[in-house]
Formats: sequence, structure tokens, C-alpha cells
Amino acid sequence: MEHVSSYHWSERILLLLRQGRAPQAEQELRRILQTDPTDALAHAWLGMCLLDQAKLEEGQAEAETAIHLAPEYDFAYYLLSLSHLRQHRQPAALVAIEHALALDPTDPNYYHTLGIIRFQRHQWQAALKAAETGLSYDPEHVDCLGLRARSLTRLGRRDEAADALGRALHHDPDDAGTHADAGWVALETGQAKPALEHFRQALRLSPTSDYAREGLVEALKTQYWVYRSFMRFAYWSSSLSDSARRGLFLGLFIFSRFFPLLLPLYLILVFMSWFADPLFNTLLRFNAYGHHALSATQVRQSTQFSALLGTGLLLLAAGFLTKVEPLNTLGLVAMGLLFPLVGTWRLAVPAQRQRSFWFGVSLAVLGLVAVGVRALHLGPPYENIFFGGYIIGTVLYVWFYALR
Repeated sequence: MEHVSSYHWSERILLLLRQGRAPQAEQELRRILQTDPTDALAHAWLGMCLLDQAKLEEGQAEAETAIHLAPEYDFAYYLLSLSHLRQHRQPAALVAIEHALALDPTDPNYYHTLGIIRFQRHQWQAALKAAETGLSYDPEHVDCLGLRARSLTRLGRRDEAADALGRALHHDPDDAGTHADAGWVALETGQAKPALEHFRQALRLSPTSDYAREGLVEALKTQYWVYRSFMRFAYWSSSLSDSARRGLFLGLFIFSRFFPLLLPLYLILVFMSWFADPLFNTLLRFNAYGHHALSATQVRQSTQFSALLGTGLLLLAAGFLTKVEPLNTLGLVAMGLLFPLVGTWRLAVPAQRQRSFWFGVSLAVLGLVAVGVRALHLGPPYENIFFGGYIIGTVLYVWFYALR
């Protein structure tokens, strides 16, 4: 759009955004829109300002307004894709970025966003292709270089990944995103110490980067060998399709039935698959660095997880010592509710999270009814129906929500 590129204010807005002053840029853009509310470029840049401030729905609305005013404006589709992606709506993000690329197939930023969508879907080869296409238009594009390195790492091509990161750091040694990418690559290849240094450097350069902070938390948790071993398994299993992962866990369960000595190993694997994050986040709260690295949400979730886990274990211990059967039942119900509690946290899409929440509430009600039936000594038929229903419901929850 030739007519939108000539506005003298656009350079100042871009400067403010690069300086991390999105609120000031937002104020200026709103003043501009008061003068001309049909300015598509101003609406698009306002959307960028809002996205930078994590006002995702407002940013999306501004991007959609820009598209309505100027359907040929590729940058607005790019912003719309970012807003969908940050709200975990990958299909909508993919449609929007494909529109942007149809209008301008030479912008490496668009290919980087396309590659991120592919990467999040575990489509490593497609993510690599997107990154390399972006680099064909700008060989020094640090975001595409970082994405290329992460994709190569997941494809097992570690030497090429290291070379890509070396190029990215050479072109821009003070880019926080590149240091964070280097941290993730080091983490995924089992190099915890270099990963920590890269994440710390990324946070020094960009203290508000969630991408780097999450990586720092993961790197700190690898100091526990149990988590480190499980993480290697998790990276490997993430390369499998959903059906293949379900088949893997089902196959391991059947195998453990024929070889009972392997059952504890299978149970540990299931436990870690669900509860590794909140469990080790809880341990990090006693770590000098980890305590500050955890977000408020992670701290709150670790508190809830620890409280429910501790309650379940105490009830089971009390039931075992006192031989009061309803205490054992209540303890089992509390332990089972850990699955929907953590499972709901793991779901990013609001509609899925809400369904998971109500599934968990239904399980809690059914479990409490089973405890009441057992406490009232109503007999095996009723006890088996309600407690058996609770067990089946928990298994169904695990099956449908576990391996997303």
C-alpha cells in the first residue's frame, strides 16, 4: 500500500515500539485516529501496540478493522495471525498468515510466523522449510535463523543447528530472542549449563520475555536427574502423532500386565507425564533462582497441586492406620482429581479448558457421592456403581485429555 507508507508519524511509532514504549505509541495512534478514524495503517499499528501490551482481543479487533478498511494490506493479516497465535488459535492464525503471504510472499517475518505455527504443531520439516524460505529473502533474519536452529535440533541435525545459531548471534549478539532460541536448543540437546547462560542473557536484554523466562525455569528443573531423564523422553514422544502417543502408552500398559515388574516404571512414567511440571515447580520454590523465575501463575498452580496431593496422601495414610475405609476412598478421590486439575491447566484453548473444568467438577461430585455411600455402608452394589463410575470417568479423562 503505497499511500500508507508516506505518513511521517509511522517512523516515530516504530521507534517507540523498538524502545519498549508501547503505551506512549498507543496514545499517539489514538490521537491520530481521532483525526482520521479510517486510517488503516494507524489501526494496524495500534493493533501492534496492543499486542505488545498483551491486550490480545483488542489488538485482534484493530487488525480486523485495518483489514476491513484495506483488504489488500498484508501487514494487517500478519498482525491478525499473531493475535490468534498468542490466543492459541492455531488454525485461524494459519489462515491469516497465509493471506499475508499471498499478498506479499517476500516478507521473512511472515515466514517466521508460519514456521512457528508449524513448529507448535510438531511439524518440524515444515517449520524448517518456512524458516529457510524466509532466509532466502533475508539471510540475516535472526528470528528465522533461530527457528531454523530449533527445527534442525528436533530433526536430529545438531551440527547444522549450532551453525545456524552461531550465524544468528554473529549478526545480532544482543538479540534476546536469539539467545532464548540458543537456550532452548541447548536444553533440547541436554546442555543445561549453556542453556542457563543463554536464558539469563536473554532476560538481561529483555526482562519481560516470557519465552526466555519459561526456558530458564525448564533449565533450572533439569538439575533434577529424574526431570532431566523424563524431559528427554518427552522431546522424543513429541515427535509422534497423537494416535501414536496413545498407542505407545496403551502398549506400555499391556506390556506391564505381562511383566508385572515393569508396572512401577509404567506408573512413574504416567505420573511424570502429568505432574512433572507442577511437582518440580514446587521444588523450585525452594531454589534461590527458581523462586524468582517462576511466574505468579506457576506459583499458584504449584500451591494448589501440593495441597491436593498432600491431602490425598494424608487421607490414604490415615485410612491405612485407622482402617477407616471411607478415608481411603476419599484419599483415592483426591489423588484422582489431580488429573483434571493439572489437565485443565495444560489446555490453552478456552473452550477446551472449560470442558475439562466441568469434567473435573463432575468427577469430584461423583467421587464425593462414592465416599458418602461407603460412609453410610449402603452395600457393595451402590459402592461399586459410584466408585467404579468415578474410576472409569478418571480413566476416560486421562485417555481423552492426556496426550494432546
